[in-house]
Amino acid sequence: MSSIALLREAPLSLHANPTRALRALMLAAALSTAAVAPAVANPFSHESEDGNYTVKLGGRIMFDTDSYDGVLNRDNDGERRFDTELRRTRIESSGSVYRNWQWVADLNFNDDPDAPTTEWHALGIRYTGFSAFSIFVGRDKEPFGLEELISSKAISSIERNYFTEATDVDSQPHHGIRLDGQAGPVGWSAALNSPVDRPQQENGDDRIAFTGRLFGAPIHDDTRTLHLGAGFTDRNLDQPIRQSGFKLDIAETGGELDSSSRLIRQDRQAGIEVMYLNGPYSLQSELFRKDTPGAGPEPDGTVDAWYLQFTWSVTGEPRTYKAAQGIADIVKPAGALGALELVAKVDRIDYRADGRDHETVTGYLAGVNWYVNPNVRLMLNYIHVDSDNLTAPGEDTTADVISTRIQFAF
Repeated sequence: MSSIALLREAPLSLHANPTRALRALMLAAALSTAAVAPAVANPFSHESEDGNYTVKLGGRIMFDTDSYDGVLNRDNDGERRFDTELRRTRIESSGSVYRNWQWVADLNFNDDPDAPTTEWHALGIRYTGFSAFSIFVGRDKEPFGLEELISSKAISSIERNYFTEATDVDSQPHHGIRLDGQAGPVGWSAALNSPVDRPQQENGDDRIAFTGRLFGAPIHDDTRTLHLGAGFTDRNLDQPIRQSGFKLDIAETGGELDSSSRLIRQDRQAGIEVMYLNGPYSLQSELFRKDTPGAGPEPDGTVDAWYLQFTWSVTGEPRTYKAAQGIADIVKPAGALGALELVAKVDRIDYRADGRDHETVTGYLAGVNWYVNPNVRLMLNYIHVDSDNLTAPGEDTTADVISTRIQFAF
């Protein structure tokens, strides 16, 4: 069967058999690549002769393994456990109509054997005809957190930082409306979103979160970039809810580390971003604060978190910078043997409630990434985890994690 026939078959079988549709689309992609790759840089994009219509197809598959012990496997006396997961399987499409109208439609396949699902990941329309800003309506990420906004295809470690992984802003993407603009050297974003799977307002209406971000690059040339940014979000609670200070999965396939919970009446979060790129080296850090005043007799509490990440491309390729979005892009291998990148990262999250012990998690990560070619990346992470006041007396408080990922993206 030809690749065109496979592409025609996929939409018809999507509702009845998502797995069959996914196989058809991926196989069509592979056949198309084999047929036209020598002559065309991106065989999955097309533009009409007059430039009024464009379309681009893509996708990603990420297969993970995790081996962990100690505090991450308390249910089995801290013994070492091994898990696997098809972490992401996604078909992506985007395009434009008459230049100023853009669309995106990304379909995600969940491989959970107990509850397999097919759902839209990102879906919406953007209008770019205004000079001061663009406007997006649909399902998209909230503009908060540098590492969260960097694509999963381009982050340097298998999992994002602890604050992003442990708070509700990570339940991405969310339905809403978002404005993105540029004021001289400063970029900005502002959004109203309805958080996914979060409590509604007291009257039953959807709760709307307010989120904004400012960013810029005071240094940005052929070899160096200094990125600075700041973000804020108000989760807009109008009634008390019970919430853990953080809910953390250091190994995504298992190994939860959750803090204690309280009844809170407010949830406001702020973050500061710093990133420096210099040839094959990069340094990236964020600081976060989450304020959650207690409801009724419950104490006030805060969550403070930070991480510091260093990367070195041993083969010399740089991490590139997308100035319009204020994010880093993936390393692009230059040689026939691909690119090799070393990663070191320290991550810490600290939950404090008045009159209670501080509950903390600190992780020390060492990793290596091999960019085999522009479409394939192999990742290996080792993480040593220390925790305080999260376990019962006598239980392990540390863990060692070994995680791997095979990533295919086109």
